[in-house]
Amino acid sequence: MGIEKLNQLIRSMGTKFRVEMSRPSGLAPARFPVSQSFTLAATHHFLTSPDAVRRILMQTTPEELAQRGKQLGTMISPLNIWMLGYHFLVGREILLDLEEMDEGTQVDDIATVLDCWRRLSFTHRGDGHLDNGDAGSTNLFLPSTVVQQLYQVLIPVDTEIRRRLAQFLATLEEYLFILNAEARLGSADSGPYPLRGTQVLIVRDFFDLKGERYPWRDAAAGLPHRACSLAFTLDPAAFQSLGISDRAMMVTSPSVYINAIREIALVSADNGTLRVLPFTEMDWLTRAAKKAQPRVLAWFERLSREEWITYGALPWIRQPLALLAGEENPLFWNLAPAALRLLPSYEDDDAQALRWVTRRCFAPGASSAFTPVRT
Repeated sequence: MGIEKLNQLIRSMGTKFRVEMSRPSGLAPARFPVSQSFTLAATHHFLTSPDAVRRILMQTTPEELAQRGKQLGTMISPLNIWMLGYHFLVGREILLDLEEMDEGTQVDDIATVLDCWRRLSFTHRGDGHLDNGDAGSTNLFLPSTVVQQLYQVLIPVDTEIRRRLAQFLATLEEYLFILNAEARLGSADSGPYPLRGTQVLIVRDFFDLKGERYPWRDAAAGLPHRACSLAFTLDPAAFQSLGISDRAMMVTSPSVYINAIREIALVSADNGTLRVLPFTEMDWLTRAAKKAQPRVLAWFERLSREEWITYGALPWIRQPLALLAGEENPLFWNLAPAALRLLPSYEDDDAQALRWVTRRCFAPGASSAFTPVRT
C-alpha cells in the first residue's frame, strides 16, 4: 500500500474502533491489573508483530492462513484476526503518547502488518468486507456445509435444557474470563446465518478451554475438551436488533436472549472433525470449569504485582500472534525489552496506564482513534 491508501485504512479503522469500544462488553475486570497488562501487551504487539508477520509470509500467505481458519474452534478466529490489526494500532498510539516514536516512524512495518491483516480479514470473511460493522453486524465465515451440519443436529430446547444452558453459558463466560486473566478472549460468535423460515443460527466458539498456551495451564487441565462450539437458533423478530460486534460478540436488544433460544447443538472439533456432544455434556463442562476457576485464581494470587501484570499480558499477546505461529506451535514469546522498559512508568498508576484512551484514541472532538503516518 502507498501512504495515501495506508492512511485511509488507518483512519477508517480508527473510526470503527471508537464505535466498537463504546459498546457494552460483558464482564468487567475486578481482580487483575488489566489496564497495565493490556498496555504492556499492546506495546509488545506493535514492537514484535512486523517480524512475526514477515516470518509467516516466508512460509504461507494471508489467504492460505485464512482458509485454514474456516472451521470451528480454531485460533484463527474472527476475534483474533480483529485483534491483529486493531491492537497493533493501539500499541502505536501508546508509544506515540509516551513519546517513544513519532508519526513517521516504522512506516514500512505498519504497512506490512496492516496489509497482512487486511488480506487475512477479507479472505476469512469472504464477503468483501473487513469488519462486522461494515457488513451490517454480521460475519458468515463458516462454509455452508458446516452450517448445514449444525442445522441437522439441532435439538429443541425445553425447560430443563434451558436451565442447564443458562448455567453453562454463565459459567463458561466467567471461567474463560478468569482463564484469560480477565480479558474477554475465550469465545467468539459468528452469524447470524440464515436458516429456513425466519430463524437464524448463531455459532459461539469456545477455544483453548485448557489454557494450553499459558503457564497456568495445569490449573485448567481437568477440562474435558480443548475447544467446543455451541450453535443455537433465534428468531430476529423477537429482538429490536440482533447482530455480531466487531469483537465477535453477539449484541441484542433487549440484551437478555436466553429465553428466545429455540434449538441448540453442542459440538467438539478437538480431533479436526465435527463431533456432536450430548447436551448433558454441558453439565460436565460446567462442573469442570467451576473446579478449575479457583485454581487459576490461586495461581495468580501467589505472584508479585509485576509478575501479575506481565503474566496477565500474555492472553492479549498470544491470541493474535497464535494465528501467525500456527496451531501446532504454541510458543511462549518473551516480552519485548522495549515494552518492559516502559512498564515502571505506569505499573502503579491506572490513569497513566490508560493515558492512551483519554489523550489519543478517545480524545474529545476526534473522529478517528488512530493517527495517520507521515513521511
